[in-house]
Amino acid sequence: MNKRTCVQRFITTLIGVLLIPAAYADGSVSFHGDIIPMLKERAQFEQFISEDFTVTDTGWGTRIDSATMPHMGGARMGPYKFQAAWHSPHGDVPVTLIIDTKIRFLDRYGHEIMGGDLRETRSVSETFDSIEIEPPESR
Repeated sequence: MNKRTCVQRFITTLIGVLLIPAAYADGSVSFHGDIIPMLKERAQFEQFISEDFTVTDTGWGTRIDSATMPHMGGARMGPYKFQAAWHSPHGDVPVTLIIDTKIRFLDRYGHEIMGGDLRETRSVSETFDSIEIEPPESR
């Protein structure tokens, strides 16, 4: 690879990385429709959450809508945030339940896109990674 090609790839990757934050905003998701199927991959977490929390069905995920990923306008991806009540031994405590995911960006052939240039992303593959519990946010 010649020096010019290397510089062009570096600039393209840098632009992609710098534009990624502009590509995201919040978008609503359903806990039961979008998150529970993902949690079924890790049954112990699904059981823990269903037994120890009451979770509102509508939450917020990262919404993709930008020239950075023109084929993904409106798609959602993690982390996902939901208002919930934790059923503590001392009574219900309001919390924000955050579902973290591992995300893979895929091209039209289903191959993972490596690097910072995500313009050819056609789909996102997510798997459940972890949960976080925080004091509730005010929205």
